[in-house]
Amino acid sequence: INNKEIIIFIIILGHFAEFVKKRGAVMNLKQMEYFIAIVNEGNISAAAKSLHISQPPLSAQMKLLEDELGVVLFERGSRSIFLTEAGKVFYEKALHILHLTTAVSDELQQMGQGLRGPLHMGMISSVQTPRLIRALSSFVSLHPEVTLRISEGNTYELMDQINSGLIEVAVVRTPLPTESYQCHFLEAEPMMAVGKPEFFPDPAAASISVASLASCPLIVYRRWEPFISHCFPGTAPDYLCINDDARTSMTWAQCGAGIALVPSSMARSGGEDLLKIPLSDQGVISQIALIARKHGMVSRVSKEFFHFFPEYFANKGFKV
Repeated sequence: INNKEIIIFIIILGHFAEFVKKRGAVMNLKQMEYFIAIVNEGNISAAAKSLHISQPPLSAQMKLLEDELGVVLFERGSRSIFLTEAGKVFYEKALHILHLTTAVSDELQQMGQGLRGPLHMGMISSVQTPRLIRALSSFVSLHPEVTLRISEGNTYELMDQINSGLIEVAVVRTPLPTESYQCHFLEAEPMMAVGKPEFFPDPAAASISVASLASCPLIVYRRWEPFISHCFPGTAPDYLCINDDARTSMTWAQCGAGIALVPSSMARSGGEDLLKIPLSDQGVISQIALIARKHGMVSRVSKEFFHFFPEYFANKGFKV
């Protein structure tokens, strides 16, 4: 984080403080931490235990916070709490503010020192391959005082987390909108049809078109559905299963439900009893990408990793 970004952060906090002042509130970061703990734990008693405080003062702090804001943040059930719409908004903003506060504090402490602190990043499940894990391990080996804080989700969930400031970089897969992000792409990899041999019209084929699988029970990852559907000459067939995780597609294929259309690196995780045939359709490919926001506050650790990523894979002989 440079001086300009620190100034921007101070301005943001100033605007937030002005809002609080207008509401007549005196909320503090500790109250935000308490509120986040309650949401994460699911109820006040569990949060009090995790915070090492008794339940009555924690409940009192939350009642005071709600009174100061003039809104109800959550409904108290017999076993758990339920966020109101105001509570959902406050939870997201409180996470963002606490993350930025920690980032600025870390940056100020790091001045004149080596790289240290957390790398807040996201990864989708289908990219957690040995080569990606080795890249992360190599980065930590170069900077022993860096710790990894990894969030998991699909590509769009991780983009939302980047936009809200909860994470700073993410390893995702194409297709994705690139206009708002800095991107480093690894080489393109073909998509493959994966399933039991009896599902395939020609099990001995070296490659296969999507159109030739029209009568087969197809298992498709949701974000690739539009691209797959365009490969059929007419209306796309009814897919057996459309899901949000490439691992789910592979699990269904492994169980003998149908043919999964997945990236080749994901196909390798399938058992020996599965047939794996590359798709021959032009443009039906997938790429791993490291993304970060084009604008906004980014920590030194994240900046360093963003530069390290393409250099590491280029040195290993991969196209970037």
